[in-house]
Amino acid sequence: MKRTLQALALAACFLQALPLAAEPAQTADPTTTDAIARRGLVSQGDTARLKAVFEKARRGEPVTVAAIGGSITAGGQQTKDPANRYIQQVAKWFEGTFPSSKIRFVNAGIGGTNSFYGAMRLQRDVLAEKPDLVIVEWAVNNQAGKDFAESYEGVLRQLLRAPGNIAVIELFFMHKDGENAQMWQEVLGRHYHLPMVSFRDAWWPELTSGRTLWEDLYADVVHPKDTGHRLAGRLLGNLLETTLHGQTPPATATDLPAPLISDLYENCRFASYASLTPAANNGWTRSADQKFWEGSAAGDSIEFEFTGQSLFLGYDFEKEQPPQAVFTIDGGKPQPLKEDAHRRPIATNLPPGLHRIRIETQRNGAASGSPGKLKVWGVGGTGSGAPNAAPSR
Repeated sequence: MKRTLQALALAACFLQALPLAAEPAQTADPTTTDAIARRGLVSQGDTARLKAVFEKARRGEPVTVAAIGGSITAGGQQTKDPANRYIQQVAKWFEGTFPSSKIRFVNAGIGGTNSFYGAMRLQRDVLAEKPDLVIVEWAVNNQAGKDFAESYEGVLRQLLRAPGNIAVIELFFMHKDGENAQMWQEVLGRHYHLPMVSFRDAWWPELTSGRTLWEDLYADVVHPKDTGHRLAGRLLGNLLETTLHGQTPPATATDLPAPLISDLYENCRFASYASLTPAANNGWTRSADQKFWEGSAAGDSIEFEFTGQSLFLGYDFEKEQPPQAVFTIDGGKPQPLKEDAHRRPIATNLPPGLHRIRIETQRNGAASGSPGKLKVWGVGGTGSGAPNAAPSR
């Protein structure tokens, strides 16, 4: 027994002498080398508007920095700390560089959206906030097609012709396979002489070489995690620093160039939620939260008026037992209303002026039980006859 007690005592002393296990160290962000920063700066563009924002901040006047885009901009669950999101990083740069100026930031990112809906909501979500600087991020949610680029150009033109001489920066992220819509967006950026930053150009060589792992930067195949956002913030900070301290005189601001693709999305009118008033209604009701018009029974119909040359319809089908639906424009031939993850316009090349859409729900023959609902949450028109307006939220 005495030997046993001695052994236990020695063992206790040995365990106390062992060093405590260290807490796992927080992994440092990958280094943004000079080569990475150079690759990320696609173009400084015409610096006149950005220099004017700097002068306003230097005078101690308040400055509003905004960003519009999809879920990358919104941040969501992929960023654990909202302060790490790239738009907050840009606001932080302004606060540190111009401490006498009050900096306000506006995050107008909405997950699952692209520049089609972006052109519709730009007035409500961004321009109404009277921003001095706007970062545009849709290189992932947009496809690399001319129709997406056309709506993207409309966003740029709305921003550049708005009062206040707004500075605009284009920002390009990418999918895990390296694909994005940067080609068209960069062409438009050069047409309008805009500053452009590419996270894809900066970090893709590091990822393909294995010097950096995708998981170091991204939470999934699309969304940067906190590290990725901080690195994007550094690339944007590099653009801001380069412009602020650049020795080259800023280019002279010029009139807005002629459209490269079209000006169809330069003029948009969009009504949503409570401001969406039917021209006729048979069986549809407002949702309890007052955010949708809902129809489900066969034969239920609702009509809305809109102006413009193309029609944007914001709608969703309930996943369980979705109804079938058709729509007509101005009493024309019925067309099936189907889900579209990209939310493209459902009608284009319309004559300018006033139009009417009629939506009718039908019984889904493949479904059993009570039908689900079709929810309409917005109607918008673009082009001639669609003056920009700021409807209520």
